[in-house]
Parts: sequence; C-alpha cells; structure tokens
Amino acid sequence: MEKALRKKLEEFVEKNDLIHRGDAIVIGLSGGADSVCLLQLLFELSGDWGLSLHVVHIHHGIRGAEADRDAEFAEKMAAERGLPFYLVREDVPRIAKEKGMTVEEAGRTVRYERLEECRERVGAGSIAVAHHRDDQAETVLFQLFRGSGPRGLSGIPVRRGSVIRPLLFAGRDEIQKYLAGKGISWLRDSTNDDPSYSRNRIRLELLPQAEECVNRQAARHIAATAEKMAQWRRYIEKEGEKAFKSIVANEGDCWYFSAGKFEKEDPVIRAEIFRRILEQMLPGARDVGQAHYDQMEALLQAETGKRISLPGGVQMEKEYGRMLFYRKKASQSAVSGVSITCGIPSSHIVREGLRISLEVRRREDLPSKIPQKDYTKWFDYDMIKSSLMVRNPREGDYFVLDSSGNRKHLNRYYIDRKVPRPLRGEQLVLAEGSHILWAVPDRVSEAYKITEYTKMVLVVTMEGEADERSNAGVD
Repeated sequence: MEKALRKKLEEFVEKNDLIHRGDAIVIGLSGGADSVCLLQLLFELSGDWGLSLHVVHIHHGIRGAEADRDAEFAEKMAAERGLPFYLVREDVPRIAKEKGMTVEEAGRTVRYERLEECRERVGAGSIAVAHHRDDQAETVLFQLFRGSGPRGLSGIPVRRGSVIRPLLFAGRDEIQKYLAGKGISWLRDSTNDDPSYSRNRIRLELLPQAEECVNRQAARHIAATAEKMAQWRRYIEKEGEKAFKSIVANEGDCWYFSAGKFEKEDPVIRAEIFRRILEQMLPGARDVGQAHYDQMEALLQAETGKRISLPGGVQMEKEYGRMLFYRKKASQSAVSGVSITCGIPSSHIVREGLRISLEVRRREDLPSKIPQKDYTKWFDYDMIKSSLMVRNPREGDYFVLDSSGNRKHLNRYYIDRKVPRPLRGEQLVLAEGSHILWAVPDRVSEAYKITEYTKMVLVVTMEGEADERSNAGVD
C-alpha cells in the first residue's frame, strides 16, 4: 500500500503538471490524516526529486486547548523531518464578525491568504493542500444541492493559481491505511463530527448511505464525474474566450457588445461571455447566481433603455441594439470634472498623460490644403467671439452641422456614433459657451471651419494619450 500510494502520487503530479524536480513547496499542515499523509509523501519524494519543503500551520483561534495541541503536533512533525516550520496565529471569529462572514468562510479566506504570504516570503513556487477524493465527492454533492451549474459540479480544481492538490486521486480509507502501515499518527478535529455543518452531514450521513444503498464506489464515481465535468468546463471556457474576444469591447469600466451578434451564440457560450464580463468588473464574480444570468438573458429581448442591477453596483442596460455593462455612479448625468479656460497661446494638462495646446497662425503660413488629423484641428480664429473651454459635455451643447447653419445636439451625435450612454459625460469637447468647436477626436463645427476668407487660424493639438473613446462602438 505504501509503495502503491507514492507511485500513484508521482503519476498524478506528473499527469497534471503539479510538481517539478527542484521545486520549493509550502505545505499546509493541519495535523489531520490527509495533511499528514501529504507531508509524508512529499517528504519521501523530496529526496529523489530535490524538493525544498516548508511546513505551515494556521492556528485559527478556535477550539482552545485542542487547537494548541494541533499546533504543537504540526511543529513536531516538521521537526522530526528537519523541515522549516511556520506557525501563524489568527483570531478567525473576530475576522468573521468584522467582515460579515461565517467562521468557516473566514477561516478558509485567512488560511489561503497566509499560505500565499508564506509562499512569497520563502520564494516557493506552489502551495500544496491535502484535499482528497472524498472531499471532492462531498464538494460536488454540496454544490449540486445548492443548485450550482457546471462550474460548481466540476468540483475542487487540481490547481488554482499557486495552490495545488496532489492528493485528489486518493480516498480517505486509502490515506488512513497508508499512515497506519507507516506507524504514523494523526489528529482528529472535533468540529469534523459536528452535524450542524452541512458538509459534515454529507460526509457522515449522506455519502455512507449512498455507498450502502446505491454503489460502494459512490464517492469514487462522483469524483470521476467531477473530473469529466472539469474537462468539459475547460473546453467551454476556451470557446467562450474566443467568442468574448470577437464580440465584446470595452471603454474604461464600460463593457458592451452587439445584441444581434451575441444572440447567434449558443446559450452555453452566452453564459460564459456574461461570466467573463462580470469577472472583469467583479473579481471572482461573487454573489452572481443563476437568477442574475436569467435576468441578463431576459434583458436581450427588452426595449431600449431598460436595465437591471447586478451585484457590486454593476448595471446592465440595453441601448440601441447593444448591451452595456457599467458601474452605477452617484449621478448618471455627472461629468468627470474637466474644465479649463483656454487663453491663446497656451498649453494645459487636461488629465494625466493628455495635454492641449493652442496657438494662432496666419493662414498664409499654413499649407494650402489643411491636413486631416485626429488630434490636431484648425479653426477660423476670427469666428471665435469669447473664451474657449476644454470640458466634458453639458446639457444643451450643439455644433453647426452644415453651411446652412443647421444645428445638431451633441447628445444626438453621441447616440449616432454609438458612444455608450455611461461614457458620454466623460468625453472631451472644445467649446465656446454651448457651441462645440470640436468633439474630440473627429467632429468639428461647420461654423468655425477655415474658408477662403480666413485670415487667422487657431491651431489646437491634443498631445499624449490617444483618447479614442468617441470611436467606441461595435457593429
């Protein structure tokens, strides 16, 4: 059994590319059978593979003397193998209360944060934790009962970031038999027998009944199904990424796509696109459930102007055949505050990385044909009657559309240009009162254009970042 388990470990880590020869690894050691088994197996492997192991025990500030016993036991295990040991003490109940989390959630969060800090401190490449096959089965059932989709039913990943799980192939009985054969003791956490925890009831009551009444290999089969689900999920994620890149665009914190293109995708891919957008705006997309995905799908059929609220202050809105995702602001009509009165000649920093410069030149000193550039514009200086401002759009702004003097409201222009509504207040304009000389980067008012009668020319240049937000839009 001992030799067989180590051989299985080697095959598993090589198949899943978890550990390489010469790696430095942080091991989370609780003192339970699974983490003790992981420590022993990696310790045995370290000689042949040249591994550098670091042992970390997290004291959660729960269970009093029992927790102190666990810490002493973990330290002794590391010392007996000559491995560096790190004890981290945390008051998990206090943290849970401060952050509005359950003690279980806070403990898990703290545990991984501290393990990651230790990994960075010692320069290790990965963190090994001791989840095993029965944990996998329990997790899949837990997610199933909660109504989770394919992502949840794929269970615990073999790797997530720097965290690896080299024992996911092994069952609980197999682990305990291995330790018994080696004469290695382990500790029991009394909270593991507390039926008030949902996972404990699944482990202590539900799985044993399934193995007795349905199939003795129930846990093994559930874990195998989770592995298949994980393979399917990876494929869907790969296809979803392709669709996401081809359909979705963004400007700042506003993400959008053509509803027509989106609806041609399979519903599975559409859900994956939704997820990717939300993860860009909400790391981890916490608190986003199936009800939210149903709402997002329903909004595709709604009329223009309809919107829904999603977790984290994210809004989804339908606007002229496009779907927009943006963060809710205190006031949707608020502008970003850029407002600079321009003397001539002068140069001003509009915002970090962007400067506007103005100068007056004689028409005869410029080329006979004025070149067309996005970020340099030429205006008839004699048509300007008052001071100019670089600012964000305001209600009532307009420009002259043609030589007949017909006007067009700036907001209508942005609608025609398919600039998402949440971004319109952040655009830049050069204005004389409410008359817009230049809607950056491309539209200028006909009233200020150079003619054969122009004598003096105002040359305006935007230097620095290429602000292309006015070109926002997808067909």
